[in-house]
Amino acid sequence: MPFVDLKAQFKALECEIRARIDDVLNHGTFIMGPEVDELEKALAEFGQVKHAITCSSGTDALLMPLMAWGIGPGDAVFTTTFTFIATAEVVRLLGATPVFVDIDERTFNIDPAKLEEAVQKVVEDGKLRPRCVVPVDLFGLAADHATIADIARRYEMKVLDDAAQGFGGLYQNQRLGGLGDACGTSFFPAKPLGCYGDGGAILTNDDDLADHLKSVRVHGKGSDKYD
Repeated sequence: MPFVDLKAQFKALECEIRARIDDVLNHGTFIMGPEVDELEKALAEFGQVKHAITCSSGTDALLMPLMAWGIGPGDAVFTTTFTFIATAEVVRLLGATPVFVDIDERTFNIDPAKLEEAVQKVVEDGKLRPRCVVPVDLFGLAADHATIADIARRYEMKVLDDAAQGFGGLYQNQRLGGLGDACGTSFFPAKPLGCYGDGGAILTNDDDLADHLKSVRVHGKGSDKYD
């Protein structure tokens, strides 16, 4: 039995999907057209945040905030052992070091107690700077965000929530997407909010980060087209 039947899904939505594709073909703005702004507003409203910045994939949705925060060589980024490779891959792409933390056997998400032990070990070792935690909301189940946020505050780390497999879920009556300093999600077809192709988005309440991410998305462009 297929868990995701994209053909059946498409048939149920075919008329609406084809009409929207025709709209794009007719107005001719294929890159960053009006549909992008429409989607970002809808994502921000759904995620109960101020900003949603779309990008090409869930991988870029994790990479871009790390870039904006200046994470690189000598920095430690803590994440779970049980996740898709992209969660750690983006850390290595920037030259930083992923530090893997075991999961809570009840939830399959990162274990906050083991996270703090790992952070303390890095601090005592003195070779890396603790910079960021990337919890993953696996199978629609939220990580223990309150405890993780407390640990991150005490060690002055950022929290980047990987909600690619949890977008749309709730944590203490708050949508997954609005937790942490930023949240990355994926529109890969098999994800909770999939698309016909691939894509991703970053959600945040940080105005400065949102502006930075919009620049990173287009190779460092400023507010003007030719800046």
